[in-house]
Amino acid sequence: MSNSDAQPQNKSFKGSALYLAAIIAVLLLVIAGIEVVRRLKAPADTPTTIPATAKPFPRELRDARGDSLVIPGLPQRIVSQTLGTDEILLVICPTERIVALSNFAEDGNYSNAVEAARRIPGRTTQDAEQILQFKPDLIFVASYSRAETVELLKASRAPVFRFANFDSIADIKSNIRTVGYATGTDEAAEKLIRQMDEDLAAVRARIPKNQSPARVMSYDQLGYTAGANTIFDDVVRSAGAVNVCAERGIKGFAQINSEKILEWQPDFIITSANQGKEKTMYDKLLQDPAVANSKAARAGRIIVIDNRHFLTVSHHVVRFVEDLADGLYGDRK
Repeated sequence: MSNSDAQPQNKSFKGSALYLAAIIAVLLLVIAGIEVVRRLKAPADTPTTIPATAKPFPRELRDARGDSLVIPGLPQRIVSQTLGTDEILLVICPTERIVALSNFAEDGNYSNAVEAARRIPGRTTQDAEQILQFKPDLIFVASYSRAETVELLKASRAPVFRFANFDSIADIKSNIRTVGYATGTDEAAEKLIRQMDEDLAAVRARIPKNQSPARVMSYDQLGYTAGANTIFDDVVRSAGAVNVCAERGIKGFAQINSEKILEWQPDFIITSANQGKEKTMYDKLLQDPAVANSKAARAGRIIVIDNRHFLTVSHHVVRFVEDLADGLYGDRK
């Protein structure tokens, strides 16, 4: 083969390799879609206000953008287009009133309710027409749902409610109350919140006394970390630790150079992985010299959290707090 023949083939190979790398990068973002989109979204909107006491239907809800939804009667054909509302509904709402869940509901990498979800045969996509085929009388979407889908649903006068705040445990409790109010399951929603409070109190009881709080930071393969005003920061504080990135002035989610780990020297590095892939993720992080040479890595203090808990925006966030406490205090009991 001549050099002139080889060069176009080499260019073609390089082009294909770059294209493949781009596709893989996109797939990684899609797989972690819920969390990645939340990282990049605008700051939280105005929280939804729920009446202090339950009232009869019709009930009115106003979402974070100020859009109003009147629910005329107890919903009987509920469609959930987000994993967070899937997980909440499956605890507080009778399954016979749920006609469809998101496609994530049975994904064992992200869903905390796989078995319960299997009792609901319907699944939604990002297609408005497909969602409307379920003839819903209430649809839950979120700020990270595809905007075109939400607009098409609203244009068809479908009963859509959009959730937008996921930056704290208080936000999640508020969302649970909103789901309960919208579906007429107020009492079950409050019961779930009380259980969250009890579980969080049990974690607080485990926090060592008379000991400086552990300094932790999150870091993933894409170089993202979480600062103040994030669910990660709230989880860290709930587990009795300090978020180094929030201390350093980072707000929201940001992409940083791994050299910051050497500069800031956290006591623990926190990352996440699919169930069963924790060791693989641990080893991959250590391939970065900055991570490998950090005080945390040298002490074996990289905590890998199950993605089902790390990425959740439902009551299962309590499992994230418990996992983190296990990593921080498991050897101090």
